Amino acid sequence: MRVGVGGPIDLHLLADLFPAGEQIPNTYRFALTANLARGIHTRGHEIAIFALSSEVQQTVRIQGSGITAYVCPQRRPRSQMSDFFGEERRALRTAMRKAGCDVIHAHWTYEFGAAAVESGVPHVVTAHDIPTVVMRFARHPYWIEKPLLAWPVLRRAKSLTAVSPYVAKALRKWAKNTNEIAVVPNGVTKDVFDLSSERLSCRLDSCFTFASILNEWSDRKNAKRLLEGFAVVRREFGRKVRLMMFGGAYGQEEAANRWAARRGLADGVEFVGLQPYRTLMRRLAQEVDVLVHPAVAEAHCMAVNEAMAIGVPVIGGASCAGVAWALEQGKAGLLVDVTSGAALAEGMRGLTVDSALCARLGQAGTNRALAEFRLELTVEKYERVLKDAQEAQRS
Repeated sequence: MRVGVGGPIDLHLLADLFPAGEQIPNTYRFALTANLARGIHTRGHEIAIFALSSEVQQTVRIQGSGITAYVCPQRRPRSQMSDFFGEERRALRTAMRKAGCDVIHAHWTYEFGAAAVESGVPHVVTAHDIPTVVMRFARHPYWIEKPLLAWPVLRRAKSLTAVSPYVAKALRKWAKNTNEIAVVPNGVTKDVFDLSSERLSCRLDSCFTFASILNEWSDRKNAKRLLEGFAVVRREFGRKVRLMMFGGAYGQEEAANRWAARRGLADGVEFVGLQPYRTLMRRLAQEVDVLVHPAVAEAHCMAVNEAMAIGVPVIGGASCAGVAWALEQGKAGLLVDVTSGAALAEGMRGLTVDSALCARLGQAGTNRALAEFRLELTVEKYERVLKDAQEAQRS
């Protein structure tokens, strides 16, 4: 098959598939979609990538070995909102029609899903979140308009998948042209699993290290409660514990740091900010004892998956359905009330003093990830879904 992959994608993770020295624009990016594209390519399929970048003024076509990338222009959020991502959708739709794909796999039910549906090419749209949840926590009009774009996509898409049972259940009432929404969990690459051995040889630091990997400073990600909870643990254990915060808005002098500093909650916190993906994974393996994921709403979190794969124990929200499911309802991680700083502190305190519990949860998380969240399994499931969609929608 010639498979199109559209969505936020980090093209630099696929640089080895393009000619040496090829200038690859920075794109609206996500590591998972790049890993999925590589997995499908490895299984012998030709790949066409559909991406967006603010660095191009017109669609750029980059040809590689069994892979073609169409990088389309992306405007600023205010301009995108003026016409419901109209120019982005048109550019993506045109590229999708020209690419000669047998089937297109669009990630997210927004501009990429809309372009795939509008292209007339057989397609599968994967829902990575629930539009009503996105809208409920939106603080910017951009994130209110995006869910409005999702409704026609959900109603018109011929084939839908979801990244967790929680997402599939929530979206069934909106989907009109499909009887079933297949659940295909997000997958972790083998090289991340392999970091577990590196972790075992590196974790000799006497300072017990918590970490968070969050992509936004928002009520949904709930980092304020994590900072409050860690401050309690820091007061009890002093320099024996620290917290590292990775992700956009979590760098020095960024939103999280400013908020914590104003409230006296920055002691013992390293505001690391954004890191290249491979660097982030190595630091997670080498420097972190426990990942704390305080989000109150999550579809299926890659950071949780990756920590489990490496063997890093995870603390997550008992009422956060996507996280609780990933952690097998508490069998593969520690579930607490993340809306309470005190409850988060109690969970962190418990793992700080109980090395046996840490080891047990780390191993249980790895076992869960090996059984359910390996990228090879994800690619195999998507390959079947894509073939079925091609055959059903061509007939």
